[in-house]
Amino acid sequence: MRERVGETRLKIWLLISANRWLVTGLILAGTYVSLLVLHVLGPSTSQKLTTTSGVASVFGSMVIAIVTSVTLVLSISQFVLAEEIGTLGEQRERMANETEFREEIEETAGIGVGPAEPSRFLRMLIETADTRAKELNEAVTESSASEQLEGIAEYTDGLIEHSQTVTDDLAGAEFGSFELLLPVLNYNYSWKVFAARSLRDEYAESLSEEADEAFDDLIEVLRFFGPAREHFKTLYVQWEIINISRGVLYGAMPALAIAGYMMLEFDASLLPGTVFGVSTAYLVVSFLYVATFVPFAVLLAYVLRILTIMKRTLSIGPFILRETEQLENIRHEELDEI
Repeated sequence: MRERVGETRLKIWLLISANRWLVTGLILAGTYVSLLVLHVLGPSTSQKLTTTSGVASVFGSMVIAIVTSVTLVLSISQFVLAEEIGTLGEQRERMANETEFREEIEETAGIGVGPAEPSRFLRMLIETADTRAKELNEAVTESSASEQLEGIAEYTDGLIEHSQTVTDDLAGAEFGSFELLLPVLNYNYSWKVFAARSLRDEYAESLSEEADEAFDDLIEVLRFFGPAREHFKTLYVQWEIINISRGVLYGAMPALAIAGYMMLEFDASLLPGTVFGVSTAYLVVSFLYVATFVPFAVLLAYVLRILTIMKRTLSIGPFILRETEQLENIRHEELDEI
């Protein structure tokens, strides 16, 4: 995915791959360091901490901000609860839709009962596409016009190689962890569908009846991947919103306690001296100020990932919304570069 969109490894790690609590810590550490840099480089004086009511004013504003953010998070959580609360008829329809979808995939894959675990179910779907690609490859290579159909063989070879990589990444992944969703994001099924349809159209006159049917089977399986990915993505986003709500609520009470103490009793004049040339009072006040940012840092860390995922999966189907190297390859008719 990083190579396709041309993003740096650090940016993808920060927005998507990194543990969200680690990102929360990095946000807080970055805020603290920024305050220290501004103190050292900017026109400032630590006497303001002991001669004015600035500390109480700043932390009073934080109390309002914390209460507002908690209210906002609880409001968002209500939307998640609303999705889970419904009448008996709505719940039956929801279950019927999921069961019907599973049965269609099982029929296409030629198996009796598909796996119940999300990671194994997605692996089964990708492995089915892998099998259909091998059948297409065999139909092409055994054809009398195999040399003319070399582009299709290269396409299937790339698809099989990529499928193996994704299924290896899905092995052992548990729902709720991002290790399940990341390989799914890496599986660019829309490109594969578009390339398969384009290749079939380009070589339509040279394809045997067996190869044409193999193309249909492959495209059908790849099209199943879109709704499956969206279903598990929706469940994951709901899971993450619950984690956000819990994290913000866990951090809100300590943050409010710190802000209340700083407003009611804290006296910066009792912290004389300096540490490495920086006022001790400023170091302590800045640290406690950053500590009240914990709810916001948790919210920011999780929302960054969710928004990035939503942006990269806005389209379901053959539409390509981002400018990527693959799009350039398609424009130059290098359809084997999947």
